[in-house]
Amino acid sequence: MGFWHNVEEEREYKGISRKELASAASFSVHTISNGLKRDGMPAADIALRISKVLDVPLEKLLESDYNKSSFFSADTTDKEEKKILFNKYYPLIQRLENLSPDTSRAVYKIIEKL
Repeated sequence: MGFWHNVEEEREYKGISRKELASAASFSVHTISNGLKRDGMPAADIALRISKVLDVPLEKLLESDYNKSSFFSADTTDKEEKKILFNKYYPLIQRLENLSPDTSRAVYKIIEKL
């Protein structure tokens, strides 16, 4: 998946409309449609503004394997449970990713002892 598909997935996950995203990041809503059609990359300043509005590191939006749905297995009996857990813990995981390496290691050690 490309940048715009990752943006779409994150935008939908957070319940933000295309119009709201475009307005908050100061670009045209048509930019999203065009980006999806062409599977292209936006200008660097637009990409950075989008990552700030979505509160996602730009590097994550640039990843080709960024797919929240990959968290779910094909086993439909566990799918709903995994979705609930994912929605519950994903914001925490995002915050952990933004910690310094030393702080992150300390937090992981604490979690391992629980």
